[in-house]
Amino acid sequence: MIEGFMEAPVANAFGVLGAVCGAIWPLFRTRRSMLLVQSLIAAGFSVHYILLGAYTGAMVNMLAGLQALAAIPLGHRPEFRKVYLLTLPLLAVGVAATWSGLPSVFAACGMALVSLGRYQIDTMRFRLLLFASIPFWMGHNALVWSVPGLISDALGAVFVSFTILRERRALRRPVAQAGE
Repeated sequence: MIEGFMEAPVANAFGVLGAVCGAIWPLFRTRRSMLLVQSLIAAGFSVHYILLGAYTGAMVNMLAGLQALAAIPLGHRPEFRKVYLLTLPLLAVGVAATWSGLPSVFAACGMALVSLGRYQIDTMRFRLLLFASIPFWMGHNALVWSVPGLISDALGAVFVSFTILRERRALRRPVAQAGE
């Protein structure tokens, strides 16, 4: 695995950038901050996947970066939902144009859940849907031999689990205090 990592040092340097951001996005508390960091994930992994020749992953991540930025205003400008929804057909066309079999299936399924998650205003639903996308991205990353992608998936799963539990505890706290 380390040998494969060293065979593509530039590709993997961009992957490490994406992986670091992929690990830390769940630690942010606001939807806006999470989305800004996700746009950095997309930038790093776009270049990483291009250099690996994983073109569906690259295309999906390029569009995912734009989608993350388009999702930011959804919370306070509902009319912006139409702009966000326009990213969905672009993603479908991007997947179709770069189709490479099973890796494309995993990337498309993962991105569908990410897209649905980013459409959520509630951060718990947002986190849960992005958590649900991780097995699909793991499948994609295993098939295209992306070590940084797999590291990002593993760390992201741990951190998003932690933040989901943290958020659930915070939601239950006022109810427990009201009953005392």
